[in-house]
Amino acid sequence: MKEQIDTLSRLASLRGNKVRQMLGRVQYQQNLCQRYRNNITGLSRLCGFSVPMSTPLQRDNQQRYKATLYKMVELQRRELDVAEQALERIQRELMQAMRSEKVVAQVIETKMAQWQLLLAQQEQKIQDGLAAQAWWRGQAF
Repeated sequence: MKEQIDTLSRLASLRGNKVRQMLGRVQYQQNLCQRYRNNITGLSRLCGFSVPMSTPLQRDNQQRYKATLYKMVELQRRELDVAEQALERIQRELMQAMRSEKVVAQVIETKMAQWQLLLAQQEQKIQDGLAAQAWWRGQAF
């Protein structure tokens, strides 16, 4: 029984490590999504900025600049979508890992309770045996 509990404890430790890793991955992915959102906000502000143009070359440059900014915003939005999908997947994996960790913890608790009961029964048998010996000795004298 002790070996089973030790093995289950090692398994629980491994699953706990996996949960901690997954939490780190979730945090990283959330930060990545926030960076994309910040990029989109900043680029959108740049798109709205205008300066007075006096020559056709300046107007052409600004038009190309804004077109490039819009492309970058669109790219950041696509990257954000991909990052959010990855975040959802990682969060699902985290929930599975946490459930798995909880199952192992409950099994360990059950095994520990069984082991404690077994030890208590063994202790009671020893106590009963000692009491029977003492009673027989008392009867003999």
